[in-house]
Amino acid sequence: MNIRSLVVALVCAAQSAVAGVPDRLEEAFEGWVGEVGVENAVLTIWNKGTHQRDVAIGINADIPVELASLSKAVTALCAAHLIAAGDWTADTTSRAVLGYGPDNLTVGGLMTHSAGLAPDQTQGAMPRWLDREKDRSAVAAEHALTRSAQTGTLGSYTYNNENYAVLAAMISAETGQPHTEFCHDAVLKPAGVGDARPSPRTGSMAGWGGWMMPVQDYARLMHWAYGPDGMIGSAPQDWPQADMGGGAFYGVGMTQRAFRGSMNYWHFGALCFPGRLNVGTYAVRWMEDWNIVAYYDACLSWDDMINLDNVLSAAVFQ
Repeated sequence: MNIRSLVVALVCAAQSAVAGVPDRLEEAFEGWVGEVGVENAVLTIWNKGTHQRDVAIGINADIPVELASLSKAVTALCAAHLIAAGDWTADTTSRAVLGYGPDNLTVGGLMTHSAGLAPDQTQGAMPRWLDREKDRSAVAAEHALTRSAQTGTLGSYTYNNENYAVLAAMISAETGQPHTEFCHDAVLKPAGVGDARPSPRTGSMAGWGGWMMPVQDYARLMHWAYGPDGMIGSAPQDWPQADMGGGAFYGVGMTQRAFRGSMNYWHFGALCFPGRLNVGTYAVRWMEDWNIVAYYDACLSWDDMINLDNVLSAAVFQ
């Protein structure tokens, strides 16, 4: 075989391998949906920023869906935009922007859940805020920043919605407009996201869990921000990150881990309001190739959610 034939053979083999992945992902997702008993679900599959396939079960693949905690990436990227623009640095404090609270809580700490805020008082408040239109980020921020003591440890990762409520309140205070409006123009529009909005049901909590958009648009956003040419993906080491253990770090609105010379990014989301609203989401970007976003209308166990990652990663890396 000459060199030209060898190159052609290798290219064809690579194309064949890529072509087989969507089939395996579809089979894996459908199997997982059947196993956990979800009625309505959708999965979008992208490769190197190009849409490959949608797998829709019980719902239209193109409709905007609740993002739950995947919304945190929107807020984090909005804060990153203000850093890139020179309005903030990673060391800008919440006190400097909001005018009250501790003087040691920074944008970088809030972004990576390492500002030391705890306990998470949003957990008890969110059922009251469901189906309310008014933004509650300033209220949640005030609760977090004015309590007499924090049970978290400054500099140590502790996942807490309050971090993102404070960030959202800071964005609104800094820009003089609702954080959702500013973030739409600063992040979502440049990313090419065409149909995103605060949810009519959870939009009061948009800063940490209330955006909605089609799964395809979220995959587009992930490629734009965390892809090899993205603001974060092009230089992840330049942005704040908090050690989660096991080689994983929480960065700019996503969990991340170095893998095969690149970076994997992922995040789970869940909204659990029994008898009112129960949804889950998962977004992942493997290496610089596969980007997958899933939505399902159920509140599942952590084991079920981890198993979704297991079956999808097995389909890609078999």
